[in-house]
Amino acid sequence: MPGRLAAALTLGLGLFGLACQPSIGDSCVLSTDCSQRGDRLCDTSQSGGYCTVFNCVGDGCPEEASCVVFGGRVPGCLYSDRSIARTARSFCMRACEVDKDCRDGYVCRDPRSPNLQGIVLDSDQSRRVCVPREADALTSPALSAVAPVCSAAAPPLPGPTPAEAGDAAPPIDAAPLDAGPRDASPTDSATDAPDGGG
Repeated sequence: MPGRLAAALTLGLGLFGLACQPSIGDSCVLSTDCSQRGDRLCDTSQSGGYCTVFNCVGDGCPEEASCVVFGGRVPGCLYSDRSIARTARSFCMRACEVDKDCRDGYVCRDPRSPNLQGIVLDSDQSRRVCVPREADALTSPALSAVAPVCSAAAPPLPGPTPAEAGDAAPPIDAAPLDAGPRDASPTDSATDAPDGGG
């Protein structure tokens, strides 16, 4: 009987521990606050810490979260699946419908909004996620103007304007590559030759 009681208590405590496991988006100080198994990390760059999974893949986050890439757009370039910046990082973000689904200091937003410029990797592109209130307030550069670096044609090289080019001195003819040094004229050698003393 005591053995069965101990087993039941162990099982009950184990189930209680699983039920109390922190969710994606919960506050944290250390990664062990998010998971004892090491499968979740604490993003301490977020206000109050943010339990997440780094480097997630599409549809690979826990049920309560979405996989979002931040920093995925090359500044000034419109997004395409071939132009995700090398500095991009993907995170599991707490899914939500309204602000009150998020903890204090966080708001429920579409990660694809101009301020956040996230890229949702999941099949369901309509899910909103909990983001820090201050991140939502940041304004990002407009993506409507495409930078020359994003286009197929190279940007023009800097050079003189047509007016400046007309004012420039005519180019100097270069000597052929296989020509040796120019020989001195006979008069030059006669004048430069030293006297023989006579």
